[in-house]
Amino acid sequence: MSLLSNLEKLGPTTILVISTGSSPLTDADVARISTLPNVESVIPTLRTVTKVPGIDEEVTLVGISSRDLLKILGELRLEEGQMYIDAPAPQSVIGHNIAYDPTTGKRLYEAGGLILVRLGRSSIPLAIVGVLDSYGSVIGVSPDDSIFIPIDFLKKAAHKFRYNVIVVKATDVNVVDQVTETLTNVYGGRARVMSVQQIARIIMQITGQFNILLVSIASTSFIAAGLGTFNIMMISVLERVREIGILKALGMKDRQILLLYVNQGFLIGAMGSLLGLTLGVTLTYGLPSFFSAPQVTPEARAFIPAYTPTISPFYTFVSIILSLVVTLVSTAYPAWKASRLHPVEALRYE
Repeated sequence: MSLLSNLEKLGPTTILVISTGSSPLTDADVARISTLPNVESVIPTLRTVTKVPGIDEEVTLVGISSRDLLKILGELRLEEGQMYIDAPAPQSVIGHNIAYDPTTGKRLYEAGGLILVRLGRSSIPLAIVGVLDSYGSVIGVSPDDSIFIPIDFLKKAAHKFRYNVIVVKATDVNVVDQVTETLTNVYGGRARVMSVQQIARIIMQITGQFNILLVSIASTSFIAAGLGTFNIMMISVLERVREIGILKALGMKDRQILLLYVNQGFLIGAMGSLLGLTLGVTLTYGLPSFFSAPQVTPEARAFIPAYTPTISPFYTFVSIILSLVVTLVSTAYPAWKASRLHPVEALRYE
């Protein structure tokens, strides 16, 4: 899974401390967490949403130091340009979907240009020093749909001196649970504490249950589709008995009758698989908007991980083949029955 691979990039020693909004996380919390035992490093991040010319949807603006951004992404892949320096200056590194329109692929922004972001009532021009390659979804941030700037500059420009998420790195994978428990006891209801290991376990449980559900639905669907096709083909044979008798009287052989019904069943399976594939693709790419949370606060929406749909060509091919096989198996007996009809008996059929 791509989501689990991104979790691996964050590292098994990573712990997320997420502000609930009741009590913001500040520099005092960063200093406090740094003094806890078995804590290797602390990465504060400040996130907000903004509007950018040329992009209809809101964009996430992430304040983070360049060194810490590398730890969050796991690896730094720049399509062009370079990383910004850690100074309170209006610099930015933009995501792939900011530089290019995701729908048309049209180039919107490039390294060396300017991008205008809105903070409160003010519009601030940012120099684009780099453009990120496509990353997909990462827990805590969507690199493709974000603009990264020095955290000190964002704090001054937005007049915010609190953090949405603090990323904590434990010294060793064996002490992650201990550090997570300590942070939970320290913050209580002030913040939500989750380790990457916990998130990975939850994802595995959810996907495991979801896979069982999908297999059950798919099995039931194949059985229903097979019985439906069998019923339709048998009705087709009964309705065309006299036509079959006429065709045989005119010299059509049993094998030709058999192929006629097999081809009909194949066309039913092909049209059904294409219709199901179209519906599946539509639902897959419609899920991100369905699961979006327009009613949550901008701060909360800023660190909701994005969902990036992926359709596997291999499984698409397998699903089409399975649908055709089920249809042909269901068509086999009706086609054989039609081919074995005697022309005289068929012509006498009322």
